[in-house]
Amino acid sequence: MSYHHDSIRRDGFASAYGRFYTQPGRVERVEAHSRRRRQLDVACSDNFVRGQLKHYGVQFDESEISGNGTLLMKKVLQAGKCDKVPDHISGLREQMYTEWLCKLTPEELSSQPELVIDRYFLSSGRPDHTKTTTVVAIPLPQNSLYRSSQMREAANKVTGLQQATGLGPKTQAIFMGWDSVAVGNAAKSHAAKEAKELHAAENECEDERAEIHTDYLNTLKRKKGPRTYSPVGSYIIDCEEIEGEWPDLADVLSLDIRQTEKYNVFEASFDFGVLEGVMIISAEKHALEQYCSQLDREAESGGDEDEDDWSEEEDEDRKKDEVEDKLENSRKPTTGSKRRAEALRGHAPPPKKSRARAAQPRTYLLKLKCRETGEGVIQYTEEEGTIIFKDENLASFLGNANLPCVGQGVPFTARKISDAPARPRNSWADYSESAYEYARVARWH
Repeated sequence: MSYHHDSIRRDGFASAYGRFYTQPGRVERVEAHSRRRRQLDVACSDNFVRGQLKHYGVQFDESEISGNGTLLMKKVLQAGKCDKVPDHISGLREQMYTEWLCKLTPEELSSQPELVIDRYFLSSGRPDHTKTTTVVAIPLPQNSLYRSSQMREAANKVTGLQQATGLGPKTQAIFMGWDSVAVGNAAKSHAAKEAKELHAAENECEDERAEIHTDYLNTLKRKKGPRTYSPVGSYIIDCEEIEGEWPDLADVLSLDIRQTEKYNVFEASFDFGVLEGVMIISAEKHALEQYCSQLDREAESGGDEDEDDWSEEEDEDRKKDEVEDKLENSRKPTTGSKRRAEALRGHAPPPKKSRARAAQPRTYLLKLKCRETGEGVIQYTEEEGTIIFKDENLASFLGNANLPCVGQGVPFTARKISDAPARPRNSWADYSESAYEYARVARWH
């Protein structure tokens, strides 16, 4: 946290985290006898001198400060003007400290047990039963033994203060108050209360996600003219295994699919909370393997690999298509003769329409490489999986993939929220063996 942004400021003073200092320079008060022991000939800044004089309420003229102000400081100390802090400054310090404490929530105070006790149960350092008459709950990480023990220890130092611990599905909470029955009941109900709150939050989040997906589906219905669909777009992801094991990392799982320069081969960036990486997706196994191999060669050669392999394959495919089209056309009657023949039989076809674009397949294969988001370890070995779209509009799918550190054949679902994918964060080359080795060495140097 920042002392600067979280402080209470008034009359040239600032207060935060139990510190009371002057501005500029953030100078805290030093006891007069400590200054004398330092013999006053130690070099100090003029801001320090001004700050000390302000803490002790000493009035002075700027013309009295020469150099770094040491001579003036010595004069003031010898005159006994820094022996006692004026009551109005002491009162201001207490007032600003209390105001600062009251700004903070139990969550923000949870790492400072002494501040919690000051905030709720003490006045001028003494137990005050009237300051807080309700039970106070301080939330802590569920498995934090050290912080919980520190909080209980601080509570036990206050005469008459009761404390109890409640364990919930996500957090533990230290409950404190003057009434032992109320404190105990609050601790016992913590688990059920937190579970209810989490369930409500999950429902609210799912409602928002469902609404975004529904809005996208409605845009499809409003489109005019021939409808063409593509896997390309941005998707929200649900994965029970990740959400159950790493709930704090699973708030927003996403996948963004883009078309590559190769027909029917797609590239996707994914963020699955505990993992992030790149997928290559295609309905054709051969095209998928060849494309990934090409990317691997380019990654290992620094991107200098040419594209002759693709050019040769595309030329062969194009020639094959041309031969098949000629053979097919030679077996068909011309459009005019076909129409005349059918007209003579009394059932001529409707007028010729533009040829419809071929529908996209619904089943795709994928290969992925990724990085663990925790320690940043790159998983450069290809993992495999599949995607099966639910219907022809390609707006949602069921997927499964081998996900390092999660499991084999991990199922997940996707709902499209936009036809425009987010810009790629990383490339296939970022997860190569060379990238892994570079990152491994960099961690130790």
